[in-house]
Amino acid sequence: MGSDLRTVLHLALERLKNKSGSPQLDAEILLSHLLSKSRIWIYSNFDLVLDDLTVDKYMKMIEEREKGRPVFYITGKKAFINFEFKINDRVLIPRPETEELVERVVEDSKSTGWKTFLDFGCGSGVIAVSIAKLLPESMVWIVDQNNDALKLTRENAIKMGVSDRIHLLETAERQTFDVVISNPPYLTESEWNRLTDLHEEPRDALVGGKDGNDVYAQIMKTYNADRFYFEIAHPFRTSLKKLFDDEGFRYEIIKDLSGRDRIAILHRC
Repeated sequence: MGSDLRTVLHLALERLKNKSGSPQLDAEILLSHLLSKSRIWIYSNFDLVLDDLTVDKYMKMIEEREKGRPVFYITGKKAFINFEFKINDRVLIPRPETEELVERVVEDSKSTGWKTFLDFGCGSGVIAVSIAKLLPESMVWIVDQNNDALKLTRENAIKMGVSDRIHLLETAERQTFDVVISNPPYLTESEWNRLTDLHEEPRDALVGGKDGNDVYAQIMKTYNADRFYFEIAHPFRTSLKKLFDDEGFRYEIIKDLSGRDRIAILHRC
């Protein structure tokens, strides 16, 4: 017989209300994905009856969310800036703060004329592909220890029509760029152990060693650039400040829209 949208959404909310910090949003995103309709459309068509097969598919998605699987791993896609990226559970889920990082790089590049970029730890490719889309004359190299991430970045680059300007950086092929960008793993071991809600995402994409600074050090010791743009943890750690100082960098710390330390812009003294 099927069920109408109002009933189906109510059932989903009841199942998620004690399992998610945002049950209504999760239920709406999953239903919107399944139906290939906007969330506004759903509320404008509450009386529409879904067939039993569609309801069953939706409830299986809700069951995955009940078990703790993140919404965007279930849908397999995530919006970033004005683009939609394919993602999977082998890469980090893109965050709004990283959009701010990309937007700052693009803004600065338009005034300086920077054209060569390195995205270290490319993940799903949101940084590399977005820069290639927003800066049509740019060339972007990518590095990631995760072959699944490199494959996914390539798929997203092809989807967005910029695969001819995104290149895998081979070992020792090139070490100097106009800009090096990274949203590196920056959680400490103790932070990872405490933040259990992140444990559905890849540990290697989140943990940067005992003090969270291992990947920053690796990047600064390996590459040269006019500017380095890093996403950082809030608050700006004393240990990271010392690392920047010891490596001979001047830096500026930019707060995100929530007023939290989020972007470090570095250049050598």
